[in-house]
Amino acid sequence: MFNFLKGTSLFLPIDCFDDAILFLETAEMFSPSWLIEDELRGYGAMGILNRINGVFWGKPMGEVHYGEYKDVIRKVLKEFGCAELPVLYNGSFGHNEPKMILPYGAMAQIDCENLSFSIMESGVKQK
Repeated sequence: MFNFLKGTSLFLPIDCFDDAILFLETAEMFSPSWLIEDELRGYGAMGILNRINGVFWGKPMGEVHYGEYKDVIRKVLKEFGCAELPVLYNGSFGHNEPKMILPYGAMAQIDCENLSFSIMESGVKQK
């Protein structure tokens, strides 16, 4: 759904992606890999891929197209000079089981050596 917001007043300003981790998933759809490739390439054309610090990709339902998605993600990142960008695949968030909640705006870390994703601060602001 995030992709459908591009070009609308609801899409985030480009500087909101500075030093962020972009987390994406395919929801409950079995999107073909060419669609993932095109959508990710759109983020590259917008300059988003060159602003972020990493990508956390959600586990597709039933892991359908998992290998194909990895291939096109790597391909597109390389096209935009981001081949060394940390990417963690098959995350348990979004529309899969088991799942976790990812708070927007909280400090987070991708550790590719240990294949882990950590939220470094509270996702809830105290009053």
